[in-house]
Amino acid sequence: MFENFEVNPLFEGSVHEHPHFSLSVEGNQYKGMIEDNKIHWYNPHPKQTLEEEHVCAIEAKVITMLSDHLEQ
Repeated sequence: MFENFEVNPLFEGSVHEHPHFSLSVEGNQYKGMIEDNKIHWYNPHPKQTLEEEHVCAIEAKVITMLSDHLEQ
């Protein structure tokens, strides 16, 4: 589904602190953040190159993985 999933702590300790992440899909790098259990993608948005179902599956997996990561 995707590779190289990384959580990037940005703005730690500030009101702008949200989980940021990066991942690769089919050799393309994507980055985003989660706020209120919704993913906000940075440019490029995966919908520009991937099918809607694939993006939805990726988003569900990212939310699960970030939830697991934040519980640790």
